[in-house]
Amino acid sequence: MYSTKSSRHIYKIIRHTLFWSIVIAFPVMAGWVVMQKSDSEYRDYMAIAFTSNKTGWVAGSALAEDFENPGFIGYSKDGGTTWQKSDIKLAADLTGIYFLDEKHGWVIGANGLIANTTNGKDWDIQISKVDTTLKSIYFVDKDVGYAAGENDTILSTTNGGRRWVILNGGQVGAVGDNDASMFNAIQFINKETGWVAGIRVFPATKTQKSIIQKTMDSGQTWVTQETGTEDILEDIFFVDDTTGWAVGENGIILHTQNGGDLWIPQASGTEEKLSSVRFADKNMGWAVGGDFGVGVVLSTTDGGETWEIEESKEKMVKVFVLDKQNVWLAGASGIILKAE
Repeated sequence: MYSTKSSRHIYKIIRHTLFWSIVIAFPVMAGWVVMQKSDSEYRDYMAIAFTSNKTGWVAGSALAEDFENPGFIGYSKDGGTTWQKSDIKLAADLTGIYFLDEKHGWVIGANGLIANTTNGKDWDIQISKVDTTLKSIYFVDKDVGYAAGENDTILSTTNGGRRWVILNGGQVGAVGDNDASMFNAIQFINKETGWVAGIRVFPATKTQKSIIQKTMDSGQTWVTQETGTEDILEDIFFVDDTTGWAVGENGIILHTQNGGDLWIPQASGTEEKLSSVRFADKNMGWAVGGDFGVGVVLSTTDGGETWEIEESKEKMVKVFVLDKQNVWLAGASGIILKAE
């Protein structure tokens, strides 16, 4: 009988063996350059961030290397063509990454894991005070930051993460009979104003509802915004305090022009799950997603009024936009694409 970690380890090896059988035929989508076809050590990339056209980081898991310490952080100096693994041992899969500049960065993951760097290379574990999986992290400056995750969890810090405060949730375990929110994304425009997005589950009635909440007092209070949908929201992104997008299950894209007081659906042209969305300005943006064996990349030049769709054989997990000329896509098995 295999342990849970052992089973996950074997599953990943099988999955990556299948991946290698299709990666040779991976089509080069129009407008994209393949920086890396796959990770040579069978690592999964779940998050990506760049601070220049050359310097970037990825975070994810590397169970094939060490299933006791699966957390993986990679560092690139050549725009994503090659990645050097960080030496730190992380006893949890990583789910998110955020870099404020080339020195100050944070990663998050399962079991409340948070780690940070102040030189872009060496990492230290921070104490989150929670055991739930964290899904998203965002810093306004090198001191003020926020993180969110499962079971209503929202955290904040005012000293770069040396001390994290539990604003909400944080309890591990099954939802049980209590209503609960699973937050997949968090973003702040300034120290006071921010949003979380995900899903609200109601066990008693076996129903669920998309959830977006907004705060204007640094997370002390949150106001729920109406979404009009039951789909799980996977990501949210605002270009300023009024204009934003949220994406998720079944190809859903929601758009607001008034800070979230009103969210309006946009036609994505796909029913695949969209896991990430980023914009360079109010008009030019990208959304990516898919599942194993199917990937989708959406792009718009008119704020989402129309979306162009491309398909691939590999699920796209994240899109990162540094500016209009520097856009990267990360696939689960280590594929890195960059806009031409």
